[in-house]
Amino acid sequence: MEPEPRGLVAANGLVAIEGLLRIMRAAGDTYGQDYESILIYWSVAMASLGRFLRADDLDILMQNGGPFPEEAHHTVSARAIAEATGLPRETVRRKIAVLVAAGHLAQDSRGVHTFPPLIEQRGNGEFVRLATREIKRMGAALQVMAQMSEKAASKT
Repeated sequence: MEPEPRGLVAANGLVAIEGLLRIMRAAGDTYGQDYESILIYWSVAMASLGRFLRADDLDILMQNGGPFPEEAHHTVSARAIAEATGLPRETVRRKIAVLVAAGHLAQDSRGVHTFPPLIEQRGNGEFVRLATREIKRMGAALQVMAQMSEKAASKT
């Protein structure tokens, strides 16, 4: 298999970076400009509910259309979030305390978790719809570039 042409690699990189910048801008607009808190909040949400992406439970959720049940929101420790994000544990602990005080996360003796209905909280639904549109746009642009590359390769 031949490597992709440098121009295609560069164009793909620009599409990806532009999409990620749009998503981060939307995140800042939705959640405030504290990107460490955004990263922690998203990390807790993924640790709390991410198993649905890797299991048949996602099919059940798609069929129900309702919020994740209370028991589905698993607790994650601040240490695990610090390891996952690469942020210092004290920063994670402090930011979690603010997110809990603001009512965005729930905390118990084992750690923190999201709680239902997560999609209705904190502008999550609006952000997820925007991010989904942006990811689809990026995918379509990358598909067009792949087709252009195939046409160019077939001419040579």
